[in-house]
Amino acid sequence: MRCYFNLVSADETIIDDEGVEVRDLDQAWAQALKAIAELRAEADGELIDWDNWQLEATDPSGKVLFSIRLTHGLH
Repeated sequence: MRCYFNLVSADETIIDDEGVEVRDLDQAWAQALKAIAELRAEADGELIDWDNWQLEATDPSGKVLFSIRLTHGLH
């Protein structure tokens, strides 16, 4: 199945137009944590407030499969 990882805050949504192919929700969860780790690595040294952001994993219809607060994956 294709899974999309959107970044969502109260004020803004950054849509993942590409998505990634995963075999199940466990693999989608692992890919989501990897994406959060990559965001952290890209922001290395920058002061970014992730407190109000979450990563929402959705299916192609836009149904939210799960969400992870970015602070959860970053600490």
